Amino acid sequence: MNWSMNNLLYLHLMANKEKGFALPLALLIGLILMVTGMTMMMRAQGDQSKVIAQRVRSDSLTSSETGVTRVRDLLNSVRVMATVDSNCDSGDCWENAEVPSGNPSNDLQKQLKKLVDAAPSCSNPDYADTLKAKISELRSLTSSSGNNPWFDLGNNRYYRVVGYNFDDTNPPPDGLGWGVLTLEGLSRTSAAEDLTNINIDRDSDDNAASRNRVVVTVGIFNSPTPAFNRTTVPALWISEGTADDGAKFEGDVVEVVAWPKCEIKQDKIPTPSTGTPPYKAQVVGVFFPNLPETPTGIPSLGDLTSSETFPRTGDTASPSGVYEYIVNNINLDEEDDEKITITPGQRVVFYVKGNINGVIEHNCGAEGCSGNLQIYANNELGSTAPQICLRGDQRLEAFIFAPDYSLGKTGTGDFIGAAWGKNWGQIATCGSNSGAVAVTQGVQWTELITNLRPQFPQLGKIANWCQEPIPDDGDTPTEPSKCVPTFSTPSPSPSP
Repeated sequence: MNWSMNNLLYLHLMANKEKGFALPLALLIGLILMVTGMTMMMRAQGDQSKVIAQRVRSDSLTSSETGVTRVRDLLNSVRVMATVDSNCDSGDCWENAEVPSGNPSNDLQKQLKKLVDAAPSCSNPDYADTLKAKISELRSLTSSSGNNPWFDLGNNRYYRVVGYNFDDTNPPPDGLGWGVLTLEGLSRTSAAEDLTNINIDRDSDDNAASRNRVVVTVGIFNSPTPAFNRTTVPALWISEGTADDGAKFEGDVVEVVAWPKCEIKQDKIPTPSTGTPPYKAQVVGVFFPNLPETPTGIPSLGDLTSSETFPRTGDTASPSGVYEYIVNNINLDEEDDEKITITPGQRVVFYVKGNINGVIEHNCGAEGCSGNLQIYANNELGSTAPQICLRGDQRLEAFIFAPDYSLGKTGTGDFIGAAWGKNWGQIATCGSNSGAVAVTQGVQWTELITNLRPQFPQLGKIANWCQEPIPDDGDTPTEPSKCVPTFSTPSPSPSP
């Protein structure tokens, strides 16, 4: 009996002892489970934050990529603007790009005005308005303060052009230079209120905002049409009308500067053409270059109304060996055999203020020397209908550039060289011989006293893309980014 009572007492004591041990164990397990749960929750929240951060970074990069694509599209539509900077104090840049209703104030505005004026003359009459809208959009990407604004892409995404720089100091092979576009992308969870704020802390109100900066380098190449891709200048280039008076041209004919999809008659080129590749008539989207400046301190001859030979005895050539003269008008009587004669082998340039009507003879024989006589006419005397009529049966080798003049040739004399002007064959008293070759192409670009070869800018592929930090001390859009690669200096390529 006593043994049984002792066993029961022992078992009772042991049971109470196990109960005291189980409670701390349960608390410990609960604590472990709680800590594990909190850790998993924190890890999930961290993963979620990483996903959100990655998404907003991706959105801001997408904004940058969209902005780059948009700017490239604009520059491909107005390619001349790819050859100037985005910002400047004065002169040619996007900031000053506009199509003025009056007189343009810089060369870029002149080119843009001509481009827009010519745009509706072909198959797309609405293209002028489209072109003006794209010019305006490029300009709106800039600010006179240099702090270029943000543009809304929708869905709380934005981009801004920090700056665009055209660098022609070390161009790519067969290129005009490098275009360097620095652009920022921005992504927010809420809409941005001030699109002019470019401060580094502008998005302190949005913890999930992401902003990045990319620098894109693109080669700007020259892509001339066939007429401007030879060693010789086009035989005829006119800015108004067509050369359909029956004359033929043994050379390239460039007519009505307009949208490049226009058709043009080819029957003014003799068949077969002697050019390699064959000469053709075409329309191009570029415009006359500026006339060379008239030098000071050269002989001013007034009107030439009688026969004379140049250079005259006692005249002095320029250091480059050119005899230069200022002339008001050349008006010679063909019936009295009056003519201007240029001595073969001598280089002569006439700067003409008025009209030309008469015979000019410059015959270098089989060797040819069309570039030795150059005539530049600026209508400084203000004629309402300036004109140049070449007469006679003598051979003329020359380059004539008269942007505002009606041009024409009558008589049977050969004209070897080039004639650039407002129109051809519109002078009533200077009709061409129907079916006869009026001009045979023969002047080398390298013979001209100044470079008159137009450029045909074309954007190449992206040569370099990189990201760089956004500076704390503001932007310098007129200075190239340090992210721009250094390209090796290309070997000179032969002229086409």
